[in-house]
Amino acid sequence: MQERTITRQAEIRGINQEERTAEFIISSETIDRHGTVFKLDGWDLKTYNRNPIVCYNHRSSGDNPDTIIGTSEVYRDGDLLIGKVRFEDEGDNALADKVWKKVNKGILKMSSVGARVHDYRWGNPDKGEDSGTIYFTRQELLEWSVVSVGSNPDAFKRSDEFVEEIKKELEPKGMNVATQSLLRKAKVKNITL
Repeated sequence: MQERTITRQAEIRGINQEERTAEFIISSETIDRHGTVFKLDGWDLKTYNRNPIVCYNHRSSGDNPDTIIGTSEVYRDGDLLIGKVRFEDEGDNALADKVWKKVNKGILKMSSVGARVHDYRWGNPDKGEDSGTIYFTRQELLEWSVVSVGSNPDAFKRSDEFVEEIKKELEPKGMNVATQSLLRKAKVKNITL
């Protein structure tokens, strides 16, 4: 099975001109238009905190290091996961300068997380969840980016193709739920979009 990474988009929350920082809501438990939710208690930030980069449009690799536009701290604030980016110093990175200006002008105000999903399931109505929704219950933050596109009430975006693939994996296949869960855990490492 292929490794997979998933991205989700959210929007800007605040800007500090003196510190050259901007806060973004990068995740919440709102059901997105694709019928999926990242559970906040499922976020693992350990790997991210060792290398807390912020990219532009998820360009974290390649031959242009300037697509990394800053560093950040990520933390939970109530029912939100917040990313506070500190853009590179003015003049050090032309792309970071351009993105910073567009963030300040309100032209760029969206962010997107990339995560390795380790576990997911259908919603449980007994827990107040929607049974037609896929809940990601354990995921590792790999990176987050300033991006240009958002789409739902919390500005999340995800691939329809990915969601359909997950739904097929969650369909009964003539085996018990425990066996299906073990197979999924062995299969799902990283979702790439």
